[in-house]
Amino acid sequence: MVEIVLTAPATEMSNHHGKEFLGFGTCSPPTVIPSWFIKTFFYPKVKCKNGEVTQAPYGLRKIESLLIDAGFDVVTVHPYDIEKHLDEAKVVGISVMDPLGFGPVSVTFSAILGGDPSTHIEFINLMKKIEPYRKRVKVIVGGAGAWQFEWNEYWKSKVDCIIIGEGEYVVVVDVFRKALRGEELPKVVKGKPAKVEDIPTIKKPSINGLVEISRGCGRGCRFCSETLKMKRDIPIEKVVEEAKVCVRETKGVILHAEDVLLYGCKDPKFVPNEEEVLKLFRAVKSVSEYVSVSHCSLAAVVAKPSLVEGINEIVGMGERISMFGVQTGLETGSPRLMEKHMHGKCLPFHPNEWCDVVESAFSIMHENRWIPAATLIIGLPDEREDDVIKTIELVERLREYCSLIVPLIFIPMEVCALRRERLFTRENFRDYHYELMAVCMDHNIYWIDRIFKEYFKGYKNFLIKLGYWAFSRWIKKNWEKRRKELKITIKNMIGG
Repeated sequence: MVEIVLTAPATEMSNHHGKEFLGFGTCSPPTVIPSWFIKTFFYPKVKCKNGEVTQAPYGLRKIESLLIDAGFDVVTVHPYDIEKHLDEAKVVGISVMDPLGFGPVSVTFSAILGGDPSTHIEFINLMKKIEPYRKRVKVIVGGAGAWQFEWNEYWKSKVDCIIIGEGEYVVVVDVFRKALRGEELPKVVKGKPAKVEDIPTIKKPSINGLVEISRGCGRGCRFCSETLKMKRDIPIEKVVEEAKVCVRETKGVILHAEDVLLYGCKDPKFVPNEEEVLKLFRAVKSVSEYVSVSHCSLAAVVAKPSLVEGINEIVGMGERISMFGVQTGLETGSPRLMEKHMHGKCLPFHPNEWCDVVESAFSIMHENRWIPAATLIIGLPDEREDDVIKTIELVERLREYCSLIVPLIFIPMEVCALRRERLFTRENFRDYHYELMAVCMDHNIYWIDRIFKEYFKGYKNFLIKLGYWAFSRWIKKNWEKRRKELKITIKNMIGG
């Protein structure tokens, strides 16, 4: 009898057709884009075998390993199948990224398109499946989005325990042990930063072969949670071990960190340790044919352009791999806001150099087939019209570099230094915010054909590829109309 069932909302329990960055589409509300399209093209059900998922979110795999090592019987299942396991279960553990739709991407998409994001809808659907069993089944939630429950008393009351922060520091095992004994659980548990030696190795494949190489960042950006955490690098041998686990099921490995280029970096000015990063890539490449990255910082790219070239040589860029899609933070074009909220993000450069650093990084990445999906923030505390105008000017400078630029509304997350600041809402939009969003969309429309061609090069599922191609056509065709509607909508929001 399996007493512990682990799961996640359906938006997270998907490999997004093997294209990790398509996961952002799960933040879309089913309004302008119909729900069937979002579900089919952005979060199809991950493959299952003998009732268990063959891939699961990386954080959930960590918890799974902790519980197995502690001697518990655990099963990790897709939320659509969870009812098959609840007759015998005593505890359900849920990993969440954006359960209540308070994440920056979801809030931004909902502000533009209206409606609740799919991430929130699928969390509600999961909780409805568990509700009939609640008299005897305890529900424990954790993960990067667990902080959202402290913003909503209703959903806070619907779970037994919320684990916020890192769970490896004996927190998870103790909570699950108490739950199995039927003991009263604390409503909120704050995890402490784990020592590297206490972080378990995953035993089963993660979604799309995601493997953590570093935890934390250390740059200290006040709007972000990860940058405030102490940076810890995972030993290369452990990274390789997890890569071997993943490639049993996944096509390749995605090396994950807040900044992959800073692996092994001890420099207080954040100049990359080129030798250590290339050593890591060579080691992982020896066990996986395909190796890609999740995040990097623009400052690190400019500080060590040769590192980007070295990585390309190892992974076979242009031969085995046609491009890298990399998440990065552009944030603002305002030196004043950079100095105030994210001075460390510029290192080893100065906030006054930020715009030039951004353009240089985009140029280097363009030449090396790294396509940045760059976020910027609308509504940072103390933002002024001139700050937004400077950001618009920076985005316009980037037009010739293949990239996506995504504006996100500022969210004072409970785990960041700006958590006491005002939430930026629809009522705060001004014409210059609209102009920034429009300039970003114009940029993305300009590059959408090139990105589609590169991202789906060699992709074998013709019907899915055709669907995304049709979707890109629809976006281009409707943008001019939507551009005008968006301006009217935002003016109506502010009573213009």
